Amino acid sequence: MRVIKNINNNVSICVDDNNREVIAFGKGIGFKKPPYELTLSEIDRTFYDLDEHYISLLNELSEDLLSVTLEIIDQANSYLGIEFSKVFYFTLADHLNFAIQRAKKGMAITNPMVNEIRHLYEKEMKLGEWAIKLIRKRLNVVLPRTEAGNIAMHFIDAKVAVTTAQEDKTEQFIEDITIIVKDTLNIDIDRNDFTYSRFVTHLKYLLKRVSQIDKAKSENVKMYEKVKAEYPYLQTATEKIKDYMTLCLGIEPGEEELLYLMLHLNRLCAREGL
Repeated sequence: MRVIKNINNNVSICVDDNNREVIAFGKGIGFKKPPYELTLSEIDRTFYDLDEHYISLLNELSEDLLSVTLEIIDQANSYLGIEFSKVFYFTLADHLNFAIQRAKKGMAITNPMVNEIRHLYEKEMKLGEWAIKLIRKRLNVVLPRTEAGNIAMHFIDAKVAVTTAQEDKTEQFIEDITIIVKDTLNIDIDRNDFTYSRFVTHLKYLLKRVSQIDKAKSENVKMYEKVKAEYPYLQTATEKIKDYMTLCLGIEPGEEELLYLMLHLNRLCAREGL
């Protein structure tokens, strides 16, 4: 990766091997005068396709604040079990910067929802309280206790955004599979029917456990071969679903998953009198 401009001692604008611009973070990577090459081992994390607004923001924020923000988000990823968007890093850093400036000027802004947040979003509130302790330790700035609620709100809003994006992805996955089934098997699907509802439930379950998909057990391999031979038209639809999952999701379901899909497809076909 080639550095073309340094933002500070630990952040640089680079160009990767595919000539794409990327913001790279790494301890001390910005000490040299560009251009120069960086090895991957020198880079802690990267941000692609950033708007100019966020790149400009990096020039306004101290290296210590950027480092603390990364530490807070890493803790949040682990504690809340969510991978936040790249934009969230910058919005949180910007918020913390203003909060610190207000604290240094003695300007305290109360949050009337603190108690409500504490009861409804206990984990996010604990994370906010941990964050202000970290800021005091790392930056020697004492933020008011109510600021923990403001930080918690950032994580609550970001969590909702991540969940919504995941739900949108799931709904698109289900819609695409439904169209594949409908076109391949030439059937009309009643989306209000309980059989279809069971099929959708299985697809959602399949999406949740994609990382756990394993090879079929021996007894299910035999069943899969039997069903495949008895219902070749179901195999055609199942193979198309498999190709879709491999191409769009980057996963290849095993024979056990394909068997379950065939059984659900068979129920849909039976509902249509096939």
